Parts: sequence; structure tokens; C-alpha cells
Amino acid sequence: MSATLLTDLSDQLAAAVAHAARSTVAVDARPRLPSTGVHWRDGVIVTTDATVKRPNDIHVLLPDGHRVRASLIGRDPATDLAALRPMARRSPSVR
Repeated sequence: MSATLLTDLSDQLAAAVAHAARSTVAVDARPRLPSTGVHWRDGVIVTTDATVKRPNDIHVLLPDGHRVRASLIGRDPATDLAALRPMARRSPSVR
């Protein structure tokens, strides 16, 4: 692979990461370490079902650094998905 192709690929990957970072949140819903989630659309954050160990004590760290409470609005253990609703503040969603 030529240096130009590698540079182009690197630039494209960097742009994709920068775009995704605007919608990536930290979900604190289990003991010890937070997990990640995606602000899917206004008022909905999607994470893994396995992340949610404390369904009544969930916090989300938004990309802008603000920490907000969130509530569990749905989960599907079969697909390992959970949906959360942040209690305040808007954050960019995936587009």
C-alpha cells in the first residue's frame, strides 16, 4: 500500500472518530468502571444491556463534560441493548 493511500485512510479514520466522538457518552450504571454509549437521537442514549447493573442510579457523562442523571427506558437482554433517557441537556446525536 502506498504512503498516499495510508495517509488518506488515516485522515478518513481520524474524521470518522472526530464525528463519532460528538455522540459518544460515558454511562455510569454499574460498579467501578463506566461503559460507553451513543446518543442515538434527542432524548435517547443506547448502550449495552450488560452495562446497566444499577437501573435506579444511572449517570451519563456527556461529550461536553457535563454529568447528568439518566433513567432506563428499555432493555433487551437478547440483543444486549439498553435505552436510557438523559434527564437534562441536549447532546449531538449520531447522524
